[in-house]
Amino acid sequence: MWPKWKLLPMMILCIVLNTGCVEPRQLEKLALVTAAGYDLEKENVIKGTVVVHRFDPLAQNVTKLITVDANTSKGLKQKQNLQSNQRLVTGQMRCVIYSKELAEKGIIQLVDALNRDATVGNMVYLTVADGKSSDLMQSGVTHNKVNLGTYLYNLIKQNVESEQILSPTLQEFNHTYYDFGKDPLLPILKLKNNDIKIKGMGLFKDDRLVAEIKPDKLFYVKLLSDKYNAGSKDLGFDRSQFEKIRMKTGEHAIRNLYNKLFVNIDNIQSSGKIKLIDKENLRFRITVKIKARLLETTEPLTVGDPKAIKLIEKKINKVMEHDITKLLNYFQSLGSDPVGFGNEYMTHLRGKRLSKDEWKERYKQASFEVKVKNTIVQTGVID
Repeated sequence: MWPKWKLLPMMILCIVLNTGCVEPRQLEKLALVTAAGYDLEKENVIKGTVVVHRFDPLAQNVTKLITVDANTSKGLKQKQNLQSNQRLVTGQMRCVIYSKELAEKGIIQLVDALNRDATVGNMVYLTVADGKSSDLMQSGVTHNKVNLGTYLYNLIKQNVESEQILSPTLQEFNHTYYDFGKDPLLPILKLKNNDIKIKGMGLFKDDRLVAEIKPDKLFYVKLLSDKYNAGSKDLGFDRSQFEKIRMKTGEHAIRNLYNKLFVNIDNIQSSGKIKLIDKENLRFRITVKIKARLLETTEPLTVGDPKAIKLIEKKINKVMEHDITKLLNYFQSLGSDPVGFGNEYMTHLRGKRLSKDEWKERYKQASFEVKVKNTIVQTGVID
């Protein structure tokens, strides 16, 4: 039996020796894939493009673009490695871009390949290119001094954090795709004047892109499927709706810049609830509660009067209820359910569960009752 005081040095020695046996992974010997793009080249052939970042202090440009054709994502990786003098690794991948043409045909096979790659993290962003992903990536690498993968990641991240779009991570795509009764949404990237911008959000039916939601409608998508903590929204009205509370005298009483009256609310805090109120006829009630600050109006209003505030709240409620109902009917016409009415429906079923196809048929018959309650908690309007 060894004394304890003799065991301790031996244990330390073993740890040191084992540490020395670990294979070193020097960054200078690796090529980090930070972004990947996929295009439908032709029938049965996919074009894959990767942005590769190399750690070379002597090189002026450490970013390289590799584009190859293959039948599978595994085949793409093998061919891409043949064009690199350093081993390609995907542990630092930040963004994946699918061409619009490919997304319209379905992307689940390529998404599944990401799921099977243990080195790809769940927080990688999935996106759709308005056109070819290779064109977008080529221009992005040529005209952006920073690494494209990092640039796209930050572009999406800051818009998610500022509550402009919904988070499009691989994890969230998997959740909405494989979960019953909800369809994914992914941001659509567009090249404009050699710069990349978020054009809108792509609406999916299962794994196929079926429509694009413009930025002015994204507010309602997030309002229905998530919640706001500090959002903002512009709303337009006919001037006649606020005739009673418009300031008609004073220096700034008459403004002819706009033919409508616009209102901006911000610091929005929201909560929403979906309730199935008629299972037989598939009728849903959507209740949205909002607290916000009235930040700006394009014409001076008598916002110091509590009656005026109540009128503004009422007008905002009405236009939001109209816009939300219209948007839900549009989703329904496409057979896409990004809000998750299917989830709510399934919680009320007993016994046999519906298949996805059965739910899509039932979804066509659904009707919606929308109720918005907006409360203006303060005003920051400068008259």
